[in-house]
Amino acid sequence: MANIDYKALIENAMLGMVRDILKKIAKSGLPKSHHFLITFFSNSKGVIIPDWMKEKYPDKMTIIIRNWFEDLNVTEKKFEISLNFNNTVEHLTIPFSSLELFADPSVDFAISFNQVNRMADNETKKVEKKSDKNVSKKKEELNKKSENVIDLKNFKK
Repeated sequence: MANIDYKALIENAMLGMVRDILKKIAKSGLPKSHHFLITFFSNSKGVIIPDWMKEKYPDKMTIIIRNWFEDLNVTEKKFEISLNFNNTVEHLTIPFSSLELFADPSVDFAISFNQVNRMADNETKKVEKKSDKNVSKKKEELNKKSENVIDLKNFKK
C-alpha cells in the first residue's frame, strides 16, 4: 500500500474551500465588508488572460474581487470572471491548479498553496538547469580554492 500524501490531501481540501467560496459569491454576491485577493501563476496551463496582462505579469498576477465583478462562473477545475482594469472590462479564466494565494483581508484570512508541482514544465526545467549549473560552478570554485590550500597534516610531528 502506498503512503498517504497528507500534503496533497490538505491542498486539495483548501482548493475545494476556495471553489466553494467562489461558487457562493457567484450565486449570492460578496458579503458587505469582504474582498478577496487571489494570486495565480499567469504562465500556468489553462490560464487565459489578455495579451497585455501576459506581458505585464509574465509569472504571477494578483486580482482583487471587491465591489464590482461580473460573469463569475465556477467549475470543478477553474473559475472565470470579468473585472475592471483601467476602465476596461477584461475576462479571465483561472484554473484552481494555478493558484498561489487566496486571501480575505477583511477578516485577516489567507491560505497559500504549494505550487512547486504546478509550475509550467519549461519553468521547472529552467530551474533544474540553473541549479545544476550552480552546483557545477560551486564545485569548480572549491577545487580552485583547494589548489591554494596547504594541508597542515603534512607538517605535524
